[in-house]
Amino acid sequence: MFESPLTLPPQLDWQYKDELALAEWSLRARAYNTDIANGLLVIFTLISLAGTYWHRTLGDHHILIDVLLFCVVMSGAFSMTHQTTKFAYRLTASGLEFCEWKEFPEWLPRMLKWAAGITCVFMLMLATVHPAALIGAIAGPGMMGLMYLKMGTSSQFREMHERYRHKVKPWSDFTKMTVFRRRSIIGLHFEWYNPNADGGKGRMIPWETLLYCRKSQLDDLIAIIREHLPESTPYEEAYIPIYA
Repeated sequence: MFESPLTLPPQLDWQYKDELALAEWSLRARAYNTDIANGLLVIFTLISLAGTYWHRTLGDHHILIDVLLFCVVMSGAFSMTHQTTKFAYRLTASGLEFCEWKEFPEWLPRMLKWAAGITCVFMLMLATVHPAALIGAIAGPGMMGLMYLKMGTSSQFREMHERYRHKVKPWSDFTKMTVFRRRSIIGLHFEWYNPNADGGKGRMIPWETLLYCRKSQLDDLIAIIREHLPESTPYEEAYIPIYA
């Protein structure tokens, strides 16, 4: 099961790159609860349709603006509810190694900037025909302009949308294996010591490493991983909650 892996960013590199890979793969995945995200997209769609219907009451000559506003709003909503993270995995005799990274989408502020400018021009032109269009000019382009300024000048916003992680775990660390077939996710359970837990007393924290893969890879990966885990490691197929 070998594929051409994604080129890793300069911030990341394999620790066991000279070791033979039992399996390696890379993909983009939605590393969060997709049920909630899909529900939010439906809400955005209903609100956009309701706003478009209200705007249509201003007159039939606003069809082009209605379509433009709907596309802009839904593009922004889709970019929020369907963000993906890049993953690259390597399985070796030493254990599991994976890289995870998410880079700031440089196109998003530019898209909002141009969409706000173009939509504002159209809305101001319509305002000469119907004063009520000024409400749309403020609510639509005005909000997009504020979003653009916030995104373009906030370092915290950029940091929230950037992440670079590299993890290495030996097979002996894992205490349980869970498979979530609906989303083709493998969960490997382990514990780590947190010295700050319980008011500084410290204790072991149960955790889970998630491996995202394609459906065509799932069964082969399960076999490879189970072969290298201790024989006593529990295995189950169940729903895996994702809180990221």
